[in-house]
Amino acid sequence: MPDGSGHMQPYLAQALEASSRFAGAGIGWVDALRNAGAQRYADHGLPVRRDEYWRYTNLNPLRDEGFQLASAAVAIGLPPLPHSSVAGLASYRIVLVNGRVQPKLCALDGMTDGVLVSGLEDLLASAPERLEPYLGRVAPLADMPMAALNTAFLQDGMAIFVDADIVLDKPVHLISITVPGKGGMMVQPRHLVVMEEGAQATLIETHITTTGGSSFNNIVTELQLAENARLNHFVFQEVADTSVHLSGAAVALAAGADYNSFVLQSGAVIGRSEIRAYLNGPGVDCRLDGVYLATGKQVVDNTTYVEHAAPDCRSRQVYRGVLGGQARGVFQGKVHVVRDAQQTDGHQLSRALLLSPRAEMDARPELEIYADDVKCSHGATAGELDENALFYLLSRGVPRVMARRMLIEAFLSEAIAEIPLLPVAEDFSTHVRQWLGANVDQSTDGEGS
Repeated sequence: MPDGSGHMQPYLAQALEASSRFAGAGIGWVDALRNAGAQRYADHGLPVRRDEYWRYTNLNPLRDEGFQLASAAVAIGLPPLPHSSVAGLASYRIVLVNGRVQPKLCALDGMTDGVLVSGLEDLLASAPERLEPYLGRVAPLADMPMAALNTAFLQDGMAIFVDADIVLDKPVHLISITVPGKGGMMVQPRHLVVMEEGAQATLIETHITTTGGSSFNNIVTELQLAENARLNHFVFQEVADTSVHLSGAAVALAAGADYNSFVLQSGAVIGRSEIRAYLNGPGVDCRLDGVYLATGKQVVDNTTYVEHAAPDCRSRQVYRGVLGGQARGVFQGKVHVVRDAQQTDGHQLSRALLLSPRAEMDARPELEIYADDVKCSHGATAGELDENALFYLLSRGVPRVMARRMLIEAFLSEAIAEIPLLPVAEDFSTHVRQWLGANVDQSTDGEGS
């Protein structure tokens, strides 16, 4: 499938060659799904800055380095996790190494009746009919070009099914470990979460990279919440600074569903979290929050799209970031209210602290409203530390280094305080303190490291 110029798009040849070996090959709907992803990617290719949702994030590193699909998972033990409270939390654990589920590292015994947590590859091989009504149904390939590439590589990942009215007794902890080799390596995991009516669960994701080597992670997660289902979803991304880490999530919410997401990003040379939420029934409550930390020449992108397609729904988006050095932050948030979505309550806010004159923040909050009975707002600010607050602390004898850290930590703590699961909030706060200690230049000019 060449592009319009007659050339094959980057990575497409690998997908076309490998897909015949993946689980589910030869099953009509699976082949059709992979082919749809490949065709869409062939037509569009890697996104460029003229694409609406990619205008601030340059993916040229993906064109310049020939990443190769990880051929097999490396045999490793479970490494120490960077956050101790979550590591010590009683949870069901599913572990991926280089995009492949590793059963020996998983801990799924004693699972609540009515809940299935499995590797996607296993289900494609043993029970593809369980996946057919859901897989590939939420992520729009036309609007998510990297989801199209992921779909062409559809192979393994995590699948969660929670039956009606089941309250999962412990969180599910997805640990994704990337172990780069000598050359550039890519992984394309695909995750699926299906929650039936009245189901409740918590999902925690940890993304880490072992030292050395460059990697490209392209993750897609589809989530479907039926009526009155509730999901808390927390993501911790601390991959190596030699990695490109792209994560795209698409969430479909039926009437009365409640989805609460919080993403912390501090790793990767290019890190992007994209969330598209579709509020399809009345009474939905959707919250998308995030904290991001970047220094050096990192690019950290948070892109959201929330579609209010039904009346009487509520959405909240609050993202806060700290940028030092020559780092670049991106927030693109769009709230789309259709004509019949009356009594919509939609809010989005982006705030960033710039610790260096060379740091940059691009913020583009947007409202597109076709209903007339709505309460919607958006805002974006980016600036330096409050000099008055800093002077106040200095005048009371607080050392400058400590005063700056106190103000930055307080700025981020307002967002972290909204996390309903205490161990996650504790670990996020600890990570912020550690990052500030390691990465923020304490010189008086305020430039980041």
